[in-house]
Amino acid sequence: MTTGLATLSWVPLLQFPIEWAALALLACACLYWERGGFSGVGIEGCVAAATLGLILGFEWTGEYPLAVAIAAGFAAAFALSMGALLQLMRADMAVGSFALSLVPLCGLALLTRAGPFAIFQTKPVPGLIGGTSFAGTYAEDLIANPILVATPFLALLAAWVLWRTPFGLRMRAFGENPELRIPRLSPAAHRFGGLVAGSVLVVPAAALLLRAHPGNPPAGLGLLALGCVMAGRWSIAAAILLCAGPALLRAAHPYADTLGYGILAEMAPFLLVLLYLVILARRALRLAPTSQSRLDPDTL
Repeated sequence: MTTGLATLSWVPLLQFPIEWAALALLACACLYWERGGFSGVGIEGCVAAATLGLILGFEWTGEYPLAVAIAAGFAAAFALSMGALLQLMRADMAVGSFALSLVPLCGLALLTRAGPFAIFQTKPVPGLIGGTSFAGTYAEDLIANPILVATPFLALLAAWVLWRTPFGLRMRAFGENPELRIPRLSPAAHRFGGLVAGSVLVVPAAALLLRAHPGNPPAGLGLLALGCVMAGRWSIAAAILLCAGPALLRAAHPYADTLGYGILAEMAPFLLVLLYLVILARRALRLAPTSQSRLDPDTL
């Protein structure tokens, strides 16, 4: 054990900001989907669709900005098709979102096994700012990564649109009460607009994760983000803060591998989010359902 501890390095901790930023963006996306009246469980499939778009888009075009645009198209197409199918079939949102998410997840698993792909082989690394003094160093992913730098601003913009704009107010109103009718306003347009907005937030998160885990994109992070949103009582700020815990555990995974606790490290972020839900959401779980429950953020 002493020998293992002596060989540990601080380098894996540099992944913490990337993991945290990705989970924060996914938490914002989950909140948009939930407030739009759909299930944040579907974010898992949206991440897989965006990752598919990034890999294939760069393979087809060789240009990272075009690959990002294609990824946004894949994510939006999945979000809209999922929402339309669930609405037409009148299926349970959570169960239906989970089932439909399996399609892009399986596709991504099959695709990554068929590699190698250009996005993992190209030098200099696509998506990073080239020609800096940090090129080839551990700090390059942090300082020369425009998506990571932009993440706090994206989160602030997402919060502002959701809570401070007419679109966000109407989307939440229609999502919480699908039967609501307002003259000259379309409930479906606002709810599906929330789906598209959430899918757009997923794309930078997928780009961060694909860079942090080349060739092996992680699964289940959408569920982690959704758990943080629920434990944070549907507040963007609280959800982002709670995402720091699972992100730190994920960044510390190499340490656990060195010490022989790799399986426990894989489980730890999910166990932490479960603990969040048990402790922080206990009041909501105790409340009896009422006619106002869908309008009370503590009971959602």
